[in-house]
Amino acid sequence: MIIDMLHRHPFVRQIAESLRDRCGVEPGDRVLVAVSGGADSVALLRAMAALAGRKEWSLDLHVCHVNHDLRDDADADAAFVRELAEALSLPLHVRDIRPGGAVGNVEQNARRMRYAALAEVAAEVDADRIATAHHADDQLETLLMRIVRGASARGMSGIAWRRRTKGCDATLVRPMLRVTHDEAVALLNEIDQPWREDPTNADVSRWRARLRADVLPVLRDLRPDAAKKATDTADRLREASRVFDAAARRHAARLTTETSDGVVIDRTAARQTPAALLAAVLRRVCLDRGSPSDQLATHTLSPVVEAAVSDNGETRVFDLAGVRIEVTFDAIRITPR
Repeated sequence: MIIDMLHRHPFVRQIAESLRDRCGVEPGDRVLVAVSGGADSVALLRAMAALAGRKEWSLDLHVCHVNHDLRDDADADAAFVRELAEALSLPLHVRDIRPGGAVGNVEQNARRMRYAALAEVAAEVDADRIATAHHADDQLETLLMRIVRGASARGMSGIAWRRRTKGCDATLVRPMLRVTHDEAVALLNEIDQPWREDPTNADVSRWRARLRADVLPVLRDLRPDAAKKATDTADRLREASRVFDAAARRHAARLTTETSDGVVIDRTAARQTPAALLAAVLRRVCLDRGSPSDQLATHTLSPVVEAAVSDNGETRVFDLAGVRIEVTFDAIRITPR
């Protein structure tokens, strides 16, 4: 393949379509591309580099590599990304994080610190977008994990095409959600572009790796387009979640009464509200009072809803992240903790 004609490749054309139609990327945008050195992020960078110089795009690309310092060859990954950025004549920004030295789950720490590092660089270079290489297989894995965990409709909306980024004005975009890992690898093989392998991806003691190794091959055998169908399903559920959220906001305005120290919901009215809708109202009230969204999962709010709609008149108290919810004989009171 002639690399100069890469923009015509089906993989690159799909990325271009997703950038335009799903991610809202506009001509002339400054895009910070997150590149770990793995096949997916390298394929994304090569695709976006092929598009950047086209007249219809004129993208200003920057590359960001976040070094997690979790493997002995982490510095080699950084050196590889540096060489690739230089070969493509793109500015590179490297950030070092230490998730292994923080309290708590290493993977969660790594994710939080990685996004914080990307936001920091995006703010420094005044980027319009941050592009990551989440793909259709990631979407399928995410939906399967959330099914097992008992996620709500909101949780089953999966990985979003774009979302706001905490800490900067750049929008986070995922233009690879309609392509698979195998398609990314095929592109790189066609243009003789090497990449780095992360051995931790083969560690089947981790949920995602186990799904990737044992479950996804069976699903692909049954349905070759399973991953892309997962992205379609997530898109539909995300739209349904938006409609439900709008209904929750309307009901919250009708059911809640502001007081000097919080919010009150009449218990009789709560009993007459469908449980799923009442949970959404409670979630909305808690969010408005500073509760972190990732600590308001279905299993967290379910006991509150069960207490609210039950015939038991005893007072019950629930201490959640940022708020206290008190269910009494005649009311539900939500106050800041």
